[in-house]
Amino acid sequence: MTPQDPKPPETPVPAVDTSKRFDVYCHELGQRIVAYRNVRFKGVQRLLSTQKFDVMSDFYELELASGQSIFISRMSVRMFCEHGIEPGEEVIASR
Repeated sequence: MTPQDPKPPETPVPAVDTSKRFDVYCHELGQRIVAYRNVRFKGVQRLLSTQKFDVMSDFYELELASGQSIFISRMSVRMFCEHGIEPGEEVIASR
């Protein structure tokens, strides 16, 4: 009997610390990029979903610095970083 190769343990994907505040960059219709600054991710909410995997009806609930909540489409988020950090991107080429 030959020993089987043990399956390597899966590395867990670390979760984002949602107690921190972030700057969230979203792509809106018409090619406009909007930044929501100093917000906290509160959760995901579903609006008028008709199917089990209807991602178009999923929205992130963001808590603004004022404590008020807004909801943004999950599909619109392009990136986020901790509040106050400059993303430091460099455009190499554009259309």
